[in-house]
Amino acid sequence: MRLEFHAAVQGDFNDALAYYESKAGGNVADRFEAAFRASVAAVKIGPTRFPFYQGSPLFRRVRLKHFPYVIVYRETSIFIRIILLKNERRHPLYEMQRW
Repeated sequence: MRLEFHAAVQGDFNDALAYYESKAGGNVADRFEAAFRASVAAVKIGPTRFPFYQGSPLFRRVRLKHFPYVIVYRETSIFIRIILLKNERRHPLYEMQRW
C-alpha cells in the first residue's frame, strides 16, 4: 500500500527533532528519529492493528515508543496518509483540520 504524508508532517518532525537536539542532545534526537521511522514502518505493515483516534471512524493513531508523540493517519483502499505528528500534551483536536 502506498504511503503519503501531509506536507505539514515534515514541519512537525523538524520541530520535534530540533527540540530534542536542543534540550537533550543528538543522541536523544537520533532515538526520536528512529522511533518515528519504526512507527511509520509499523503503520505501513499493519495499518488496521492500531486503535482509532479519539473515537473517529476515519483516523487511527500509533504512539512513538519512549516519546510523548503520536502519529495520526487514515487508511483508504489505495493509500495510507500520515496526517499529523503530535505531542500528546497538545489538545486532542490540534491540527485535525489537515485531513
